Amino acid sequence: MNSKKANQLFLFKLRDKRKILFIFYGGLNFIITNVILQLNLLFLPTYFSTLISQFFNMNFGFYTYGFKVFEVRNFSKIYYFKYLVFHILIWIFNWLSINFINNYNISKNLAALIVLPFLALISFVYQKNIVFIKKIN
Repeated sequence: MNSKKANQLFLFKLRDKRKILFIFYGGLNFIITNVILQLNLLFLPTYFSTLISQFFNMNFGFYTYGFKVFEVRNFSKIYYFKYLVFHILIWIFNWLSINFINNYNISKNLAALIVLPFLALISFVYQKNIVFIKKIN
């Protein structure tokens, strides 16, 4: 096998590994964050419930995705700033989406579950292409 093919195979396996790790840690993050969100939605307004769960998600996700998935060893302030800006936008999208779906007489808890896959996809693409780009490319 020539070195170009070996390099391509290694890159494929590395990308595949990242996807598997992102799914694993994303699943863990999803379970914990969603429990926080679902419980808070029972007692608190949507904007505050999503803020609390997003705060946990942001901090837990930054370190697990950064260290475990994208293998960043030296975090700079720019990584966290990009991640923070992204999570503010995700929080707003999450909050408004839940309220929008809830306007159609769908419970806030079910609306949160409906929105979740979209948030996960946006999160992976953003982290891969913007936040942790130096490590990947």
